[in-house]
Amino acid sequence: MRNKGRGCRVVLLGVLLLVGAWTAGAQSLAGDARRGEALYVGTQSFSQGGAPCLACHGISGAGLGLAAGANFGPDLTSMHANFGGDGVLSILESLTDFASMEPIYANRPLTADEQADVAAFLADVSGQTPFETGARLLGHVAVWTGALLVVLVLAGWGRFKGARRPLVESARMRKGGLQ
Repeated sequence: MRNKGRGCRVVLLGVLLLVGAWTAGAQSLAGDARRGEALYVGTQSFSQGGAPCLACHGISGAGLGLAAGANFGPDLTSMHANFGGDGVLSILESLTDFASMEPIYANRPLTADEQADVAAFLADVSGQTPFETGARLLGHVAVWTGALLVVLVLAGWGRFKGARRPLVESARMRKGGLQ
């Protein structure tokens, strides 16, 4: 009789440990999108000192404006839509498989919580409308180029007249005086 009660307690303890381990794993996979954004843009450092994702990868759908336009690596706005949550986690677990990322993360891997947080952020921005940097940038370049041309013409107009006037007068004098 005594052994039967002890056996039930052992089974109950085992079940509780399994449930606890499963929920702890589920929590770490869920991730915190806000912390993931902070890690992605670099306002919060990765625990091992790895570079923030935004140093190379744009995230045009995150509402970060022109700052999200980094283009050394591909834009990751649609990464979650393309690979799904498990695929994103798998990529974040194996960052050193990418030749350009190996020197950065070989000795500074992301922790499981950081991977989950960044994956949650990528899932969060997946459905957002990309920020149009091209048209806005083109408009800014056109306006500033026009303003620069106006300043150059105004500044050079006096120099043009100052250099041209003596030449015109000397040509007139050679032709026989003022006309």
